[in-house]
Amino acid sequence: MILQLQAIIFLTNNWLLNKQRLKWMCCFILMALSIHHSFGQEQHKEDDIINLKNAIITETTEIPLDSGWAFYWKQLIAPGHFKEEIPHKVVTLHNWTEFNGPETENPPSFGFATYRLNISIPKERPHVSLYIPRIYTASKIWVNGTFISEIGHVGITKAETLHRRFSQIIPLNTNETDFEIVIQVANFYHNKGGIIGPVLLGSSQKLYNTKSKQIIADMIFIGCLGFIGFFFLVFYVLYWNKDKAVLYFAVLCISLSYMALSDRYAPLAVIFESTSWILLTKIEYLSLFLSGIAATLFFQNIFYDFIHKAYSKIANYGFYVLALLVIFLPAPYFTKLLLPFLILMLLNLLYMTFILVKAIFGKRYDSILLLVSMVLGLIIFYIHIFFFLGGNSNAIVYVNFGYIVVFLILSTLLMTRFSNSFKELEQSKKLALDQQNELFLKTNQLSNANLVLNENLRVLKNNNAELDNFNHIVSHDLKSPLVAVHALVSFIQEDLKSTLNENTKSHLKLLKNRVSKMSSLIDSLLKYSKIAKGEKDKELFNLNELLNDLISEMNLLDKNTIILPKEDLEVYANKIELYHVFQNLISNAITHNNKDHIIINITVSKLSTKYLFSVSDNGPGIDEKYHTKIFEMFSQLQVNDATQSSGIGLAIVNKIVSENKGVISVASEKGLGLKISFSWQF
Repeated sequence: MILQLQAIIFLTNNWLLNKQRLKWMCCFILMALSIHHSFGQEQHKEDDIINLKNAIITETTEIPLDSGWAFYWKQLIAPGHFKEEIPHKVVTLHNWTEFNGPETENPPSFGFATYRLNISIPKERPHVSLYIPRIYTASKIWVNGTFISEIGHVGITKAETLHRRFSQIIPLNTNETDFEIVIQVANFYHNKGGIIGPVLLGSSQKLYNTKSKQIIADMIFIGCLGFIGFFFLVFYVLYWNKDKAVLYFAVLCISLSYMALSDRYAPLAVIFESTSWILLTKIEYLSLFLSGIAATLFFQNIFYDFIHKAYSKIANYGFYVLALLVIFLPAPYFTKLLLPFLILMLLNLLYMTFILVKAIFGKRYDSILLLVSMVLGLIIFYIHIFFFLGGNSNAIVYVNFGYIVVFLILSTLLMTRFSNSFKELEQSKKLALDQQNELFLKTNQLSNANLVLNENLRVLKNNNAELDNFNHIVSHDLKSPLVAVHALVSFIQEDLKSTLNENTKSHLKLLKNRVSKMSSLIDSLLKYSKIAKGEKDKELFNLNELLNDLISEMNLLDKNTIILPKEDLEVYANKIELYHVFQNLISNAITHNNKDHIIINITVSKLSTKYLFSVSDNGPGIDEKYHTKIFEMFSQLQVNDATQSSGIGLAIVNKIVSENKGVISVASEKGLGLKISFSWQF
């Protein structure tokens, strides 16, 4: 949460500087009585002097010279040329667009002017100097008619003006007590015009000591923060890019470090002397807004599970819009974006507080480090504002050191996250190594299994080859003698028909039937062995058309009635296989039927992924205990000479149905007919 505080510090610096007046208010009540002017007065005489001769100036004295300045709008007046000029107003130093007084209209942001102040200080004093704060304009300074310095270049147009912003310490002549201070300013880039902070009069030792301590504080803050930022940036790029919070924290530190450096010392303006100050200021504002984006993303990354997604979008888009406005808006409009930025940061601060409390109750212990850094940062922030401001010159060093401690705590948070992630990574590597070893063992086992499988495949190929040879032998070598035996029996019947008795004739007829039955059995075996090798291509056809072709080829007697499905359903299947199934089922229903009038009923229905077929008859039926046995090879419940059955037909049906991912079932009771149902996958 403290990630937001540094940005807020920079936005409140000017207001904080004005708070020094509270500590000097009592000291200047008497001085104010000695100033002979009114706030809205239009006349300012040459000899109007702020008399500080009765003031006691010591080695620790700092007197703000923020009132009684003659303000000459749209005039760049050099010393010695004020006699004929009338000031626009007599003012207190702050933004000239906000001067009070009804007599004249306040100036706009853009323009140029001259400030003039006459003071008288005591002769008996230590060596004193003037501290000129950073002015949001180009400025040119004289003291008692002597040109002291020019920051940038003061001009009357934007093209002539070169904006720069630096603070100065100007030593005053120890032999003089009256001083005329003349400051020319020109502003063509910022919404705040003129001198907005008090000019300080104090002992040179005090002012230089204060500035030295400010430099030390800046060295601590800028150096340490910059080092932390670049360390984590290198750490993210080269070593650990899995945690985005490291990148966001690095960007935050670098952005705040550059913002502090640019605000105090403007190094780019020194290195690139002719560079546009508007461009440099836009870079500074982008750095400020970038720190806000990085702080928000850092917070979101750490507490991703607790943050509402809408908040992430609103906060991120808010900062992105501000950054885009800085890029595209001209001066002075982009310099007015500090207020919405400050509001957005304060909302972030409040939401972070809520999320931190929620995370702590959710037992997220890494949030304790963030909470500690937030509390410490808030304490330092309030001390910075209310206690040490201007009261102790060492305070700024302590405060900046405190901020560095806060960022070191946040660094500890990141390193703790890295340590935990590294431990998890090591555990993952160990687990991966164990899995790799296990996989190696499984691979060896699989390799051995593959060897066994290859051997089995080799044996299977040999067996298939032998089976093919067997089929060839069955189809040629075995059937040929059967054909010859059948022919010889026929010849014997023909040659001896007149001499054969009835008993011999019966035996010869029975022999021929046995030979025919054996031939049919061989044909059925060949058909069964070729089922898996058949054509598997599917096509779309009408089921009733297939059944009509089948019935016409079977030459069924008129006494047989076959009822086809009422709906002529289009079926997507292997036509040859389905043909063989119905052929065997119909033949089986006719062969084993004991009725004079045979009735066969065929039905079909279509489900989401399969067809359901059924073939039922009015035959004798079979007992339930034989429902599974009928699908076994060579299974015959009734064997007689009149029935030419091989016992393989239903085994063929079962095998074809199984090949098409179907299930076959029987519904029958003895004497009540038989119904065979089977499914067929699309």
